[in-house]
Amino acid sequence: MTGSAGAASQTFSIQSQAQIPTILELAISQTGASELRFGNIRPSALDATEAGPLSIIIDVTSNIGSRYQVTQAISGPLLNASGDEITPDHLTFTTTSTHSTGSAVGSPTVVVASSQAIYTSNPQGASDSIRADYKLTIPPSQAPGDYSAQMTYTVSSL
Repeated sequence: MTGSAGAASQTFSIQSQAQIPTILELAISQTGASELRFGNIRPSALDATEAGPLSIIIDVTSNIGSRYQVTQAISGPLLNASGDEITPDHLTFTTTSTHSTGSAVGSPTVVVASSQAIYTSNPQGASDSIRADYKLTIPPSQAPGDYSAQMTYTVSSL
């Protein structure tokens, strides 16, 4: 025998495809956190007093690869069981990014009755955790009580 015959090689091509679903989700990490409740407040008869800060942690999971924005919308005035109210203009907030990847609201800002931006992600739309801190200024002679309002948070791509 002068040589051995090698095994013939064969090549096969296959086409593969992967589908990665788009994720843009928001979660509140505390129980009952979408309700702003400052507890039983006892206002002063002479001076405005403050309650808070009340902190809410908002976790955003994203793989969209572009900017997104988190907004808040309050349901109306803060009410107690007797129907007494404190209007949202007595409520201020600041936000901070725990991963420092996006733009937060660093200066105390008054809560408005309409939808309001509280955070904008970095250009890549990276996942982040946002802490929103709320302070309530209680007007003098306000009726005492446990005041609360519903806050709705929304995340949307830009």
